[in-house]
Amino acid sequence: MLDNLRVKMSINYRVTVNTGDVLSAGTIDKISVSLVGSLGVSDIVRIWSLTPFVQGVGKSLYMKTKSDLGDILLVRLYKQKHTLLPEDSWYCGHITVEAPNNRVYYFPCYAWLSDSDSLEVIEGTARKRHEYNSATLEEHRRKEMQKRQETYQWNAFAPRIPKSINCEKASNLPRDAQIPLQRKIGTLLNVDSAILELGLKPMSHAVWGKLSELRSQFDFCRLPVSAYVMKHWKEDTFFGYQYLNGSNPILIKQCSEIPPKFPVTNEMVSLFLGANTSLQQEVQKGNIFIVDYELLDGIAANSKPKQQYLEAPMCLLHLNPANELVPIAIQLRQQPGPANPIFLPSDSKHDWRLAKIWVRHADAQIHQLVSHLLKTHLFAEIFCIATLRKLPSAHPVFKLLMPHLKFTLHINTEARTLLISEGGIFDQAFSTGGTAKLIILQRALEHTTYSSLCLPEDLASRRVEKIPNYYYRDDALKIWSAINKFIENIVDLYYESDASVQEDAEIQEWATEIFTEGFLARPSSGFPTSFYTKADFVKYLTMVIFTCSGQHSSVNGGQFDWGSWVPNNPSTMQKPAPTEKGKVSKEDILFTLPGKTATASVLATIHLLSKPAPSSTKLGTYVEERFTEVTAKACIEEFQEALLKIEEEIVKRNEGLELKYTYFLPSVIDNSVAI
Repeated sequence: MLDNLRVKMSINYRVTVNTGDVLSAGTIDKISVSLVGSLGVSDIVRIWSLTPFVQGVGKSLYMKTKSDLGDILLVRLYKQKHTLLPEDSWYCGHITVEAPNNRVYYFPCYAWLSDSDSLEVIEGTARKRHEYNSATLEEHRRKEMQKRQETYQWNAFAPRIPKSINCEKASNLPRDAQIPLQRKIGTLLNVDSAILELGLKPMSHAVWGKLSELRSQFDFCRLPVSAYVMKHWKEDTFFGYQYLNGSNPILIKQCSEIPPKFPVTNEMVSLFLGANTSLQQEVQKGNIFIVDYELLDGIAANSKPKQQYLEAPMCLLHLNPANELVPIAIQLRQQPGPANPIFLPSDSKHDWRLAKIWVRHADAQIHQLVSHLLKTHLFAEIFCIATLRKLPSAHPVFKLLMPHLKFTLHINTEARTLLISEGGIFDQAFSTGGTAKLIILQRALEHTTYSSLCLPEDLASRRVEKIPNYYYRDDALKIWSAINKFIENIVDLYYESDASVQEDAEIQEWATEIFTEGFLARPSSGFPTSFYTKADFVKYLTMVIFTCSGQHSSVNGGQFDWGSWVPNNPSTMQKPAPTEKGKVSKEDILFTLPGKTATASVLATIHLLSKPAPSSTKLGTYVEERFTEVTAKACIEEFQEALLKIEEEIVKRNEGLELKYTYFLPSVIDNSVAI
């Protein structure tokens, strides 16, 4: 009789556990669950089922408790493998709990359970440190951050470059940081498989006998931009266009005065400027621009497998009355002198062509090592590690940033193994292989400032706000503005005043960690170590998300488009730069370009790097619903609507262009640096 009364008095909770919709998320292992409430803790209950846990599918159960648990604070998940079977990891998406009073609690999880493990998941309301209003939640936060800081640790990959994750192989990363792949064996960036995929023919170390040999190696016409590059790469107008909308559109600056180290005179270039003007007049009008590869000066080129060559050229460009940006003078080294002539469009065809190739070669080095690797991949890794180490999963900034940091640790660990490790692709095929690559990264970090990563300030410092046909600038500003408005709306939800930002110790510690470990505590970088206003905080978060999404897309997506035709983007040079005019032949150009083996390696690599990520998620798509508040979800919807409008505007603009600029289409921008 008493037992029957107890059954009648029991309270039912309906618990639904959802397996995440990612590759191999399901499991045949045993999953159990327990609820932790403000008034008590339930028993551990096994989720019984005749079928295994399946990717993207939820399973429900009713849990009976003898008394009301109060507000449900945490869900504890437990996994136990079958005795005679191998361990089978499980990926939990989210859990919902329906209480007897019809209140529904949502618990975003998005984490793997491996081995005979357990996992504690906090209720989904975003909260800052002072909002953990119970000893139970305080203890949860303490254990969560202790485990994270033990799991994700900083490592100095090399002196004076940003610190990275302390992990040598992607397969050794925590499961939550790994990209779900069809196969666990092999690497994500497999050059040999890419060579086969491209259909490249076997190539030796030999030089090219003629450019038609290169054309026969790959069907360049299968990609519209590659075909365009191959057709127009010799043209001066196309050379200039690439500084605005090519794979590295962030170097060009307006020239306010001709540098003494680049002594271009009016007599040299008057022929190319047109009548009734002079070089000084064009400078004053804002029509002269410069690209300076000073960062490469004095660096010894890679000497393996044989001696290669590297220079630090400068290029002066003129915006002509037709609004075309064209090169008018090139100097291949930083120190002027008789053995360092200034090459001009009026020089012999081969002299001028080789001078432009040397500039494109320098651009290829800076693009890959600085604009791409350092300023998107490595910086995104800094933001990722600091976020994991300093912000708990319930913090609103953690919820905001994690979709934009997803899988960055995996791709960067792979990149260190494939690209910049000893014997990697840079050592095999780039003139900046060997010790050069690290020197360049060190110099570039020393010159990197916070303002240079904030798009509007960078454009202003380079004085390129008005140069026509700069589609990178136009589209980037739209994406920056949309991200900025989205973040402003989110920050307004969780921070009512500047004081509330100042009082959030977690974000202050987060900023300090980024400055200390990522930017090596260099005051001249201008990176904030703390936030004093909501506006400053919004700007910083905009910089983080823009770097990890739009900016990465702009320097990553076009690598194969602009670099597959090797003369336009040579990875190395096999002969020294000319020291006098009138000596260059067609054969000299062919013998200077990368050899056949280096060409195959580079084509395969940039093909891999410019492909969509294996787990690609376009900008603004949040498959992991970390925010549970209706107001936050409304902010996301508004952001998505803004991106759709930008998509329409870019598509409409591109309809009138012979060469379409697509790298800031929201539909092709990935949320994170995941490739």
